[in-house]
Amino acid sequence: MTRLEETPIARLRPLRNSIEPRPVAQRSHSLQDNNGHSGFEEKQELSTEEAKHLVLDEVKKICPTGAVAFSGGEFLLRKDALELLQYNSKSGLYSFVNTNGKCLTKNLLTEIKKATGNKITFGFSLNSLDDEIHGRTRQDKPEEIVNLMSLCDEEKVGYFFLLTITKSNLSTLTKTLDFLKSQRVPLIRSPFVPRGAGKNYRELCFDRKDMKEIIHPALRDNYLSYISYTPFFAAPDFMEKTWRHLGIPLANLGCQAGRGFIGVSPEGNVAPCVHLLDTTLDCGNIRKQPLSQLLETNPILTALRDGKQLKGKCGRCRYKHTCSGCRAMAYYHTGDYLSEDPTCFFEPANELTVSEYEEVQTRNVTKFINFIIYRKPWNEIFRPTSLWTRLKILLWSFRTYAYRRVRPLLRNNRDSVATPHTRAGLKHKMPYENITH
Repeated sequence: MTRLEETPIARLRPLRNSIEPRPVAQRSHSLQDNNGHSGFEEKQELSTEEAKHLVLDEVKKICPTGAVAFSGGEFLLRKDALELLQYNSKSGLYSFVNTNGKCLTKNLLTEIKKATGNKITFGFSLNSLDDEIHGRTRQDKPEEIVNLMSLCDEEKVGYFFLLTITKSNLSTLTKTLDFLKSQRVPLIRSPFVPRGAGKNYRELCFDRKDMKEIIHPALRDNYLSYISYTPFFAAPDFMEKTWRHLGIPLANLGCQAGRGFIGVSPEGNVAPCVHLLDTTLDCGNIRKQPLSQLLETNPILTALRDGKQLKGKCGRCRYKHTCSGCRAMAYYHTGDYLSEDPTCFFEPANELTVSEYEEVQTRNVTKFINFIIYRKPWNEIFRPTSLWTRLKILLWSFRTYAYRRVRPLLRNNRDSVATPHTRAGLKHKMPYENITH
């Protein structure tokens, strides 16, 4: 059976949420916006009991120490929100709640923390630090979002940020990312796609030039944004070797569609990721077939995990398994989810072509690993199963720390500090061994 933890970031966000937090009326409006042409037979939203057993129990089977992301809409407006969060926690899974924070008071936060045993992490949307630019796509203000950070810090509850990238916030993207980096806050970037209410705003979609000149430089310098973004150029051999050695259930940090993320609609329809819900890319319905079986047998999901069917430059790229290109961008620009990513600026001749950014991104992966193995909830979501593997992680972490301390001495005092033999020995043992210094 295919297990999500054998795929990258399988446990970060397996589900958008099958218990979609949008109110029924709002959901109906969304269907009307699409002229009723959703392509799905199921229209009735999952009940609380269906959400528990068809989604949460199935995720537990697929990924025993995983996480479920509840988004929307506003999940906290649901009458059964606490019930679902508590049920998810008792099964051993973490909950991620993507919220605008409007109703997240200190009392509610305390109640959620208690109900989940603090197996809870909030996702807050911050598209820009500039009030006017943020207000183009959000109905709140940046300072309101930043205040939620303080509230969570006071209650010792985890959080991360979601940043939707559009043409409208490119001018402040670097500033926003620099702020989040200074606060050491993890970030998931989300590309704007013309879906649902946004289908008539294609002018907001960024292009290849934007990616090369603005987006990628800002993202690649922030290792806390190394979750589900493309293009991603970390060395494939380093990724594979490190994940296997440490026993961390990650295979890549690029596109997670169908590999680490699975989207489930309010009606139980399944898509490779949240950006591909309510499209013709239908992966089945959990009322008709268990989620664990869909993951194993659906041809769309198996093709995405395999990666061998990718087309164009993505198919011939050195990074096709560790990056894969954004499948949502491919779908919305070409209609083919296996097409090359139209926003990628890398032009590989074949699988031997190496990106100029491979070294810096590989180094930053090391920093990212050190972050997730020492901080909750990430170290629990990604925890290895064996004691020996945990000891190897400690040793690996010590080596990276020691090397950062020794490396300046090796460079500045080569003759007095270390012999060539000593330096060669250090380089052989350190996790940077396959990188040119």
